Amino acid sequence: MKKMDVSDELAEILVNCFMCDVDTEQEKKLHEDNYIKKKLKQFLSKKDFDKYDQLKEQIWKDAWREFDKVASNKNT
Repeated sequence: MKKMDVSDELAEILVNCFMCDVDTEQEKKLHEDNYIKKKLKQFLSKKDFDKYDQLKEQIWKDAWREFDKVASNKNT
């Protein structure tokens, strides 16, 4: 089993936090920074959120790409 890196860790958080929004009215809000930040702060804590918020944009892109894979597999 490969060691989880920070983008895998972040992807897991995104899945746990936002999977309930997929296939609902809320799904369109997954493209809104304010919604994502607010919900992640509630899901984690402000301190933990700040740690992830400082990560490079590429790590966030990789994590969201992984989230998209999991979300699309949900419907198969």
